[in-house]
Amino acid sequence: MNALAPLIVAVPMLTAALIAVAGRVVGARLAGVLALGATLGCAGLLVAVLVRLHGRIEPVWIGGWHPRDGVALGVSFTLDPLGVGLALFIAVLMALALVYGRGSLDPEPPHVHVLALVFLAGMVGFCLSGDLFNLFVFFELMSVSAFALTAIDVDEGAALEGSLNFAVTNTIGSFLAVIGIALVYARTGALNIAQAGHVFDHGHVDGLVAVALAFIACGFLVKAAVVPFHFWLADAYAVAPAAICIVLAGAMSELGVLGIVRVVFGVFGGPVAAHAEAVRTVLVVAGLATAVLGAVMAYAQDHLKRMLAFVTIGHVGLFLAGVAMLSSAGVGAIAVYVVADGCAKAALFACVGIVQRRLGHVSISALRGAGRDLRWTGAAFVLAAIVSIGLPATGPFLGKALLDDALIHGVGSWAVAIAVGASALTGAVLLSAASCVFLGRGRDEPGAPEYEPLTEPQPSTPVTMWAPVAVLLAAAIAIGVIPGVRHAAHVAGAQATAHGTIVHTVLGDTRAPAVHGSLPAPPAHDWLLSLLTVAIAFALAAYMLRHQRRPLHALRALHSGRVGDYVALLCAGAALFGGAFTLALH
Repeated sequence: MNALAPLIVAVPMLTAALIAVAGRVVGARLAGVLALGATLGCAGLLVAVLVRLHGRIEPVWIGGWHPRDGVALGVSFTLDPLGVGLALFIAVLMALALVYGRGSLDPEPPHVHVLALVFLAGMVGFCLSGDLFNLFVFFELMSVSAFALTAIDVDEGAALEGSLNFAVTNTIGSFLAVIGIALVYARTGALNIAQAGHVFDHGHVDGLVAVALAFIACGFLVKAAVVPFHFWLADAYAVAPAAICIVLAGAMSELGVLGIVRVVFGVFGGPVAAHAEAVRTVLVVAGLATAVLGAVMAYAQDHLKRMLAFVTIGHVGLFLAGVAMLSSAGVGAIAVYVVADGCAKAALFACVGIVQRRLGHVSISALRGAGRDLRWTGAAFVLAAIVSIGLPATGPFLGKALLDDALIHGVGSWAVAIAVGASALTGAVLLSAASCVFLGRGRDEPGAPEYEPLTEPQPSTPVTMWAPVAVLLAAAIAIGVIPGVRHAAHVAGAQATAHGTIVHTVLGDTRAPAVHGSLPAPPAHDWLLSLLTVAIAFALAAYMLRHQRRPLHALRALHSGRVGDYVALLCAGAALFGGAFTLALH
């Protein structure tokens, strides 16, 4: 295990360096093969590590610098089922994205392959890191690569503008996070997550602790695109290449939620447990507000990729609501939901990429009925949309059902009602867009923005674009029926939230106990609720096709695309969360 863990990050980084040096010589085709091989190698290493973990937590001390008398001297990876499993999912998504983008990404010097591998290394390193500062470093490595990948089409002004908004807002989020980390170090003298958590367990909860939690949480909430830190995401995803969107929508924002899990249960586990109700209120309100706003803004979009970006924001809100339950059941539910929903969203973005290639547009009004000949693409898009709503016996259904049960036990059925409404509205938006593009249904929208054609239409769709769509859809469905998924989710949630076990395993060099059992199977009412959500989505979609959309001028004005506005709203949001966490830990 000690030898394998560092290689998970080293393999993509070293391959990126090799391609950067020799890329012009070997050419884009061989560079693509090397990048795909390194990604698959990274995935293979993660499979080996996950199997050897046996559902436990295991620290790996880089350079052999083990703790002395409960003090962490070196830098560690803290391997747990949640982090390793999510890293494996990310590696698989990146492999599919490289296959999907073969021939369309960076045909000249293979800069995109270098950036993609660095992006992968940053994401998997973040999932595995047991050190606060390295958590920050890996997240920055990931972010900088994402900035460049978003603006890889440098000749497009929109791509540069979207990437600029992405970079500026996320850099401010990084400043917030690093200030919070500095405050933690000032109070605890530690950067190791377990050691800092151990010090906070035995210390007084004062204003500094509340401010440190607020700063770090706000930093990760910016990355997750939680309201009111979400403004950058739609601008970035709308201009990024479809192959890159597969990874962005499937995993990147979800890593911000994983950062909240690490901070809340690892670093501040003691203070949060003592004020659980108040902290739960802060996070669940933020999560559900994000889910509702994402759904409403998706409804207001005419641009397919912007619409999917707001769907992503809405689903991130549901993930945060699950974490807000501050329980192993809530985190276990999210472990399933993130992976299954990530596959469905990635399939949706991949379908939009095919539409863009074949028709040259991503504007719904400009594409009305133009996709009638793209029968398989339309069928895949509709299936992915229905699966993402939570079609029974699929992966998103299982994750959503487990989340609903956690919400009922944690805060009450009112939260489930909001979650169901948000899910139904996002599903309706996707179904109405599919009906418009692939069937020519719906009404003309007066005043809809006019978009110039993005690309020259192509006569065919290569199998390298179709195969990832099929794999993603099959995975999203299969997760709901594969034996052992509920047990794996229970183990992942229990180990990620076991604050005491993390501390003793990392600092005491003791073997973490095995976790037995599984999350309960969805009862009959979850199946009925899922069918009701799907039915509401179809009914709303039919209504949308018969009536013109409301303009929602006030919300559109907030999403102005001006980076100065976004920074002002980000600062206001940070102040709001700072006050909320201060009151929660008072």
